[in-house]
Amino acid sequence: MSTSIALVEDDEDLRDEMCFQLCRAGFSVFGCEDGVSLDRHLLEHGCALVVLDLGLAGEDGLSIAARLRRERPGLGIVMLTARGRLQDRLSGLESGADAYLVKPVDIRELIAVIQTVMRRLVAPPPAPGRQEWLLRSRSMEIVSPDGTVVSISGMEATLLREMATQGTDVVPRRQLIEALGHDYLLFDQRRLDTAVSRLRHKLDEACPDKSPIRAVRGVGYVFAMPLRVDQANA
Repeated sequence: MSTSIALVEDDEDLRDEMCFQLCRAGFSVFGCEDGVSLDRHLLEHGCALVVLDLGLAGEDGLSIAARLRRERPGLGIVMLTARGRLQDRLSGLESGADAYLVKPVDIRELIAVIQTVMRRLVAPPPAPGRQEWLLRSRSMEIVSPDGTVVSISGMEATLLREMATQGTDVVPRRQLIEALGHDYLLFDQRRLDTAVSRLRHKLDEACPDKSPIRAVRGVGYVFAMPLRVDQANA
């Protein structure tokens, strides 16, 4: 059975094109122009995931996301918007989004993110016992599930913090590069690959049985195990 998606986008041409592309990828998609039409669709048909623009007529996307998260905690929410500032991304994630993408976005990246969010939503609960990694940004270290402490650099701490905001969802390359304070279009992406490779090597040594960082070809990276940020040491 295909995943049912409601796509909320006020630009009719863009909405039709994205619905077409997502349908081709095997999803069941319904296009909505605003929060009112989304609420009507959810009431009459429901869905598993919402792809949500922010700049909508009437109720803003941030308000819609926060309301949906309260009313429908099991619903997947992927924000897709032209607002690309760090504060915008943080506001989107804090409002309840599972992932935040900045337009323009390659349809393959959107599909990969939707699939990752859905896998997380239907994943079985973790086994008993401590299964998470713990990030301590201020002291520049990350602790493995078995208690091994790994020293990290400031750049690595930033990358890990950004991955932590996405849970076990794919973090697009663009999001990681902008989190580092660089212009995505001007940044040499090989520098990102080198930095992540160095970080992966450190973590693999601490947890040789299961590598926590995985590459998603052509999209970005994912921290495939629970990663918690120690807020007292953030």
